[in-house]
Amino acid sequence: MESSQADPHEDKGAADSRLQPRLDGRRPDDSSDAFYWRRRARWLRRCLDDLGERPKHMLILGGDRSPANSELFGNLHIKTLLTIDVARERSRAGVLRSADGKATLVHVTDYRASESADLAFAHGVFDRMPEHDRAAAVLLVFRSLAPAGLFAVWQANPRSPGVAWQERRAARDASESDGTRALTARETRRLLRGAGFDIIHTTSPLFFPQSMSWCEPLEPLLAPIQLGGEYMVLARKP
Repeated sequence: MESSQADPHEDKGAADSRLQPRLDGRRPDDSSDAFYWRRRARWLRRCLDDLGERPKHMLILGGDRSPANSELFGNLHIKTLLTIDVARERSRAGVLRSADGKATLVHVTDYRASESADLAFAHGVFDRMPEHDRAAAVLLVFRSLAPAGLFAVWQANPRSPGVAWQERRAARDASESDGTRALTARETRRLLRGAGFDIIHTTSPLFFPQSMSWCEPLEPLLAPIQLGGEYMVLARKP
């Protein structure tokens, strides 16, 4: 994991009109993927409101994800969003910016941490990394956050009956397994503490599928049980 040669607030980098629908805050379609990103963003907004936090500059660790950025802009009311692509192979060169300049996409090899973000976000990233890369990735986020900045880490929850069933099924059929294993919430907290983060809390929403979206108001009551389809560890940089 490297960090070099690109500042997220530099003016260099091309605005790519092809990225605009994904990066400039437009609402995505009502696909299942967009539905779950909306719920993650709303849950994080709820947690931020409980803490009295109003972050403006956000960093997301992972690749370019079409529905995610629109939901994060729309629900968190952030001003800028920097996505750090951590794929081993670069799909494009240089820094790309949305047409309105609010969002930036950069590969990790072109990125230099600058303590300019006040909120960071990762979804399903660390369980897909080799173990020796995880600590470097978390440290990169730590160095990218301003003091008192927050980091929300979402992962598939191995305590969820649905996730546990999927993992058992993949283990029985090696051809379906991609070699990843869902990290437990305890492992994720240990990873974050190792980089210097303080843990605020762990919650686990996303109990209900899209067909039962009317049950979403029940999730604040269920999330502390930590049996939902995903968990979120919320941490703070001292």
